[in-house]
Amino acid sequence: MARKSPTRPIIVAIAGGSATGKSTLARLLAQELADLTPVILNQDRYFRDFAELSEEERERQRTANHPDAVNWPAYHLAFTALRDGNVAVEPAEGTRARQREEPHPIGPAGVLLVEGLFALWDEPTRLASDLRLYLEIDDDERVLRRIHRDIAERNATVEGVITWFRRDVQPNYPIYTSSTKRYADLVVLTNKPSDNVAHILAGAIRALR
Repeated sequence: MARKSPTRPIIVAIAGGSATGKSTLARLLAQELADLTPVILNQDRYFRDFAELSEEERERQRTANHPDAVNWPAYHLAFTALRDGNVAVEPAEGTRARQREEPHPIGPAGVLLVEGLFALWDEPTRLASDLRLYLEIDDDERVLRRIHRDIAERNATVEGVITWFRRDVQPNYPIYTSSTKRYADLVVLTNKPSDNVAHILAGAIRALR
């Protein structure tokens, strides 16, 4: 666990596999810590748009579970600004989110909640974090949650979800996400999500001030 400098926000990294509840926990923590000006930095919002590639090459290289998915220069620019107590602008150019939203400022943050598959894989994020969390559920539950989410919320088909899982999730998750559990200060089991978990963690975060 890193020691917090008084000149920057408390930084909490939240990692874990797809559908383990990273975004949900970040939102709950932000609610619990509302008086400390929390800001959520979601690494998914920095996924590349691959616009520089041809349509055929874009489809071949497209990924969401390998670090190549992230526009790291844009992410690190935002992370560094927020880490140093400044304002960042989202969504960044070259990201998928930029195609859907107008740019807007976020921060400065009193508590910076960084969540994503690679929150502990990325060394600058990992080393700067005051608290490193890894969310874990049984593999079969994680897969079931993912299937339900992609079909119910993203209009995917069962065949499409299975194909993507075999192509992108299965080979990359053990290397770039689950392997980073060793860096965590705390492994949080999320088979049964509970607001009480966020309340307890929020207390621990407040103690870092």
